Amino acid sequence: MDGRETSQAIERKAAQWVARMDRGPLDGRQQEELQRWLSGDARRRGAFIRAQALWHRPDVIANATLPPELCRQEPARGPASPRGIHRPHRAPRRAAPAVRRGLAALAASILLFVLVVASMPMPVAYATAKGEMRRVPLADGSTLTLNTESRVDVYEEERRLRVRVRSGEVFVEASGSGEPLLVEIEGLRLRAGAAAFVVRKLDGQPAQVVVQDGEVGLPAPEGAVNALAAHQRGSWKTASGRIEVASLSADQMQRELAWREGKLAFHGERLAEAAEAFARYSDVRIVIPDPRLANASITGLFAANNPAGFSRAVADVFGADVRQETSREIVIVPED
Repeated sequence: MDGRETSQAIERKAAQWVARMDRGPLDGRQQEELQRWLSGDARRRGAFIRAQALWHRPDVIANATLPPELCRQEPARGPASPRGIHRPHRAPRRAAPAVRRGLAALAASILLFVLVVASMPMPVAYATAKGEMRRVPLADGSTLTLNTESRVDVYEEERRLRVRVRSGEVFVEASGSGEPLLVEIEGLRLRAGAAAFVVRKLDGQPAQVVVQDGEVGLPAPEGAVNALAAHQRGSWKTASGRIEVASLSADQMQRELAWREGKLAFHGERLAEAAEAFARYSDVRIVIPDPRLANASITGLFAANNPAGFSRAVADVFGADVRQETSREIVIVPED
């Protein structure tokens, strides 16, 4: 035995790398480790490409058919025709021995890939519907509170918890027991000991982290911001990769966390923006067709699940009319 790595071991390692990459972006150390592995045995890069193809397009293998040039024909003589002319009888196409061996090897690779993936730690998904709020306890004593239309995946890897925020708004209360809690958002991995913070990923808005208590570590380059402290908000600019940090007053923090009490807090936002905020919590739409009214600013605390009550309050303040056009639409217009 020369100690050379077996093909099966290479296929297994390639499948592990592909499954790991699907769970989230690799950090710098992991990228270097992957490149070192790929630059070793010449068979590794091919195994890695095959594993990626199987992971992303299993239907290609399931629906594959043999091209004619990979099959051979074995003609046989049929019975003589009335004129004494023999006509060739086409036998069914059968794969040549080399092709059969290749297919057997491919089937073994697929089976190995499935076994490797099946052994990987799978996440537990939690989600909320529109208008719903949910509290999720974690194994280490931490808790997650999911706001309306939010989704997270929770992984338990080597006794360490990792939370991937896929969408919505989540309040994280990290217990600080044992290893730091890992929270992923937009490819960024946050680390938290004993801390309480909001992770936000809403359509059309930059990803944000708002820290109420404790400190949240950031994977920032050397010399940049590497942690967010209490009463700070970090906003990720996807295009540049920069993190904009803002300090928040006590009143601002209260507005940031108002949703945990089922409220929406506004302080100078446009009415059109307020209407969009209510749309996250209810199927009833608030429509403000008049541009001047839509651009008027609003300040106040309102129940998130009561768009009708908000509309009536707006009408009283701005001297407008409220029209319930349908069960799913409320229209606010200036008085005639």
